[in-house]
Amino acid sequence: MQEVETEPALELTPRPAEVVDTPLERLELLAGDDAAISDFLDELDVRGPREREMLAELARTTSVANPVALATAHRRLVAALESLARHGYAGSSAGDHLGPLKHVARFLIELVARYIVVSYLRKTVTSLRNLYWLREMEAPEDCSGLDSVRSAREDAETLDTVFAGREIGLPTFVIGGVLIPVAISAWNLSSRVALANWWAAAIGGVVSVLMVLGISWILLRGAAMANRRIRLAAEQPLQAVWDAVGHCGRPPKNQSRKFALVGIGLSVGGWIVLPILIGIALAT
Repeated sequence: MQEVETEPALELTPRPAEVVDTPLERLELLAGDDAAISDFLDELDVRGPREREMLAELARTTSVANPVALATAHRRLVAALESLARHGYAGSSAGDHLGPLKHVARFLIELVARYIVVSYLRKTVTSLRNLYWLREMEAPEDCSGLDSVRSAREDAETLDTVFAGREIGLPTFVIGGVLIPVAISAWNLSSRVALANWWAAAIGGVVSVLMVLGISWILLRGAAMANRRIRLAAEQPLQAVWDAVGHCGRPPKNQSRKFALVGIGLSVGGWIVLPILIGIALAT
């Protein structure tokens, strides 16, 4: 009787060496293949943009994406920050129609711009130093970009010392300037001045409105000036460094947007809210 040869049973369980224990290990195996990474993330049902970005960063296999480009981009950024520190908040040309008061207006505008520019410089060099530091610690000794990132980190530590100056106490200046007209309006509304001396209430209200509108005008122009100088000098060089390092999120942003929003809010308050409060006070 002829024996029938049977095929060996298929091995259904993976060998120990082929087992992938965690999603991070699978991502490391797929590193370099963006389509495969995207398909794997879809299998994990990771749909949030931040989660996908985080896992893509964890899948990188190099500490520095482009070591050759990093050296050039780093030098350009240092030159850009130096120029921004020198020219970023000087030379305002606003307020030509204000006559002798234009010098005061320009001083205050440059004060706002100085706060935004100096805080941006400090935030940028600190973020730069920390980024270089982390990538240097992550890089193996045979990494091709280790020398570039180490040299850049040493420069960034020096930059952190160079730009260690204080921004000045602008928030105190802004808060004080806003509280003065608000206090005047509150005093008009809470006392009997509007009843006994309507003209004093009217004058106080007009002064309050003008002060709020003046502060709004200064904040908006100072924020616009700082934002324009930062974009001209440092935005592109900083992005080039971030691209050369690779997989490190987005570069630091300046605070001009916040100051612009405060200025717009004060402008709305000066044109709408305060006149309504003054009208109510006079009507009573």
